[in-house]
Amino acid sequence: MSQANNILKMLIGIVILVIGIVWYTGPQIYGFLRYYQDLLAILRGSIGLLLLFVGLIVAWMGYDDYKMDKEMAKEAKKEPEEKKEEPK
Repeated sequence: MSQANNILKMLIGIVILVIGIVWYTGPQIYGFLRYYQDLLAILRGSIGLLLLFVGLIVAWMGYDDYKMDKEMAKEAKKEPEEKKEEPK
């Protein structure tokens, strides 16, 4: 179940990263914010970067957890073999 959680973290991170990229390359945002051009400029500049970095960090953490679980599983398989060899 832990690997599924790690993969889910990676996917969430990648989705957030893609949303951050689309934020800059996607369609123009107009409408009820038309009167707040300065606020909109600040939001456009900061939210996209925030999404990029958060997505990257979440994906990296999920990948790191995934690698760590694989290493721990390999070590868990080696430990019973080492215990069997010790009583000589």
